[in-house]
Amino acid sequence: MIRAALALITALAIGGPSAAAPNAQLVASVQNRLDRIGFTQVDARTLSTRQIAALHMELQGRAFSRFGPGFLRTREKVKVILGWDAPSNGPTSP
Repeated sequence: MIRAALALITALAIGGPSAAAPNAQLVASVQNRLDRIGFTQVDARTLSTRQIAALHMELQGRAFSRFGPGFLRTREKVKVILGWDAPSNGPTSP
């Protein structure tokens, strides 16, 4: 899997935005990992190649330990990769 991620990163660096879509097995792996940490509403097939590669690298090793600050940091990093870190404009007034 690390080879697949490195291949994606290399393809992005060389091919730019016209690089091929990520490998279906890699997308399925990322989907499984997202589901395991509570991001079941995310469909990995709709993510960009860059997001898939970043999530693959982020969701390695200890990311699945459900206890402690490491798990919370991993969830926050996933939110950033997904673009969910944008501050809200707050409530709108009627």
